[in-house]
Amino acid sequence: MKGSERSSESNRGNLLVHTGEGKGKTTSAIGQIVRAKGQGLSPKLVSFFKGDDERFPRGSFIGLRELGVPVRNYVRDHPDFGRTDEKEARSECRKALSDLAEFFRKEWEDYDLLVLDEVNVALDSGFIEEEEFLELLESKPAELELVCTGRGAPESLIEEADLVSRIENVKHFYDDGVVQRAGYEY
Repeated sequence: MKGSERSSESNRGNLLVHTGEGKGKTTSAIGQIVRAKGQGLSPKLVSFFKGDDERFPRGSFIGLRELGVPVRNYVRDHPDFGRTDEKEARSECRKALSDLAEFFRKEWEDYDLLVLDEVNVALDSGFIEEEEFLELLESKPAELELVCTGRGAPESLIEEADLVSRIENVKHFYDDGVVQRAGYEY
C-alpha cells in the first residue's frame, strides 16, 4: 500500500531519521513535537550534546517545557568543543542508553513520540556503539514514534528507518561568520 493510502490512524510507530550536514534537523524534530502536542499526543525529547540550561539556555527547550514536554539533556557538549572530555561524554551516553532501555520497559505508554536529538552524533563519534543502539531499538514499543536526529547517521540506522531526511547545506550565514542567533537557531 502506498504511503498516501495508509491510514493516518495507524497505531504503528515509525522510526524517522533526520541527518546530513545542513541545518534544520533538530528544528524539524521540534516541529514534530509541537504538531504532536497540537493533536493531543504526548511527546518527549531526549537530547545529546545540546549544552546545559544554565550555560546555554535554548529557547526551543524552554518553549517545549512551557508546553509540558519533558526535556532531558545528557551531555553538556560534544568533546570537540573542548568543554566536555571524552570520558564524561561516553559515561553520559551510556547513562542515556540505560535510561532509554528503562523507558522502553516501563514509561513509554505515557508517550506517543520520542525524539532522540543528536543521537546520530553520539553514534558517529563512537560514544554509543552502533550494534548496542540497534539492539535497543529492537525493544522499542511498536506503537511509539521515534525520531533520531544529527549528522552522521550510520547506514544501519538508515536501513532500519521508515523515513529518512538528509538535510543538505546549500548556503548558510555561518559561512559569513554568523554562528547562531537567539530565537532562530537556539
